[in-house]
Amino acid sequence: MSQSPDWTALRDVYQHAVESGELDRFRRRRWQYATDPSKWLEQNELESLDQSQAESLYRAAGGRKIAEFRKNPIEEVRDTVDFLLYDTIKLENRFEECATESGGFGLAGIGKEWPSYLLTVRDSQLFAPWSPHTERALTRWRLLPPDFKKGHPGLCYIDLLDILYGVTMSAGLPDFRSADEFCYLNGRSRKVAR
Repeated sequence: MSQSPDWTALRDVYQHAVESGELDRFRRRRWQYATDPSKWLEQNELESLDQSQAESLYRAAGGRKIAEFRKNPIEEVRDTVDFLLYDTIKLENRFEECATESGGFGLAGIGKEWPSYLLTVRDSQLFAPWSPHTERALTRWRLLPPDFKKGHPGLCYIDLLDILYGVTMSAGLPDFRSADEFCYLNGRSRKVAR
């Protein structure tokens, strides 16, 4: 039976990093904008979402194929964001349609990071970003099932939300943005608190 992580030690490492400014650069790159990006994503504001804002969100999400992403007409980007955030079908289906280029609302250069990031920007109490550092931390803590990424991307995202909810509760984190920072910090560390 695998041993559970020492959540108190992990939380202490995180708190120290927050207080010392160790996470400032990550926060600036990931979450800080000149204006509140959640306003860009309000349904009645989506028609005003411009290429520069879309690219800022893409980069902050961890997108690495900016040249491909720029090939997407801004109208298609807006349609994808509208579908992801506001359509009434189940979240897992919306996520799958947006998380792959072959999905009905897939865009060039897109992966699971971008739609999960947009959901988090919209509501970090309900949604979490899915990133390589999150997977790395959860794998390190033995919280990801071995077949985690073998199925439907939308259902995998729902599973990820459930796992990260447990992390936020165990570590006493206020929201999924904090969980993202927590995973970034502890996922890159060589030491694993147990």
